[in-house]
Amino acid sequence: MGEFLSRRVYKELLESLLLNDLVPGMIINRREIATKLGVSVAPVLEAMLQLEAEGFLESIPRKGTQVRPVKPEDVRGHLIVREALECQAARLYCGEPVRRNERELLRLAETLDGTRTDSVDHWREELAFHQAMVGLTGCDILIREYTKTFRLNVFFSLNRIITVSGPYDIRMHTDLVSKLKTDDPEQAERIIRDHARSGKGHLTDGIR
Repeated sequence: MGEFLSRRVYKELLESLLLNDLVPGMIINRREIATKLGVSVAPVLEAMLQLEAEGFLESIPRKGTQVRPVKPEDVRGHLIVREALECQAARLYCGEPVRRNERELLRLAETLDGTRTDSVDHWREELAFHQAMVGLTGCDILIREYTKTFRLNVFFSLNRIITVSGPYDIRMHTDLVSKLKTDDPEQAERIIRDHARSGKGHLTDGIR
């Protein structure tokens, strides 16, 4: 029961972070959250500790817990991690796994490409699409770590730390699916690296 409640609180807080209801620097009162959600303080504390471990929150002596302020070096670091995870995943799932699941991947891609890049729906659909791609690896640890990193990237974006620059190709993700049908892991890695860096501007400068 306790684990169920902490997962429920975790999901509520995560959604508030990704909807930009909780912004960097905001102090979180665990008792107020417990009262609002109708739970004890214990599951709220567990959920907050998990979000702190994932990089969303931080404890401040004599102040409590706050939404973690985002530094440029944090943004760049997480972009590097996300790119590394996506590139390794592409090497594993390119070719036959993509061809076998092409219909479902294209459905997700078309839905994503039909959303506005500045909308919450866009981030939800992008996570669903990339989770499906990374999921083709069958590696649970890779999938889990990618999801955590992607959520932080969404948080940075919603707080205008990462901004997409330049024109947005409305067929970006449907074309990506077609390209990743290649059986060449080296080519797949290059394709996904170019995709991961698109629109990030100076944040990816100097990354090899």
